[in-house]
Amino acid sequence: VGEIMMKQRLFLTQFTGGPPLYSNRFGHPRMRARHLPHEITPSRAESWLRCMKEAFAETGLDQSLAGEAFYERLTQVAAIMINTEEDEEA
Repeated sequence: VGEIMMKQRLFLTQFTGGPPLYSNRFGHPRMRARHLPHEITPSRAESWLRCMKEAFAETGLDQSLAGEAFYERLTQVAAIMINTEEDEEA
């Protein structure tokens, strides 16, 4: 867990506009490539965003300008991660 938390801290520092700590240590994050094995549909991306919005509310992050900017970045990421169309039978 310690290593995961450390990598998450480095990534989020970089993701939110700080120095490229993650890339300097581990190379480009390759987030889209890492998620390609998983079917990410538009509805799944929306579900993830709802979970993130709930987490922001639980921590009070939704009440800050920084939280708003962070959430906007996450909406961009969610759109980029979509790699599968919705199943029309669902």
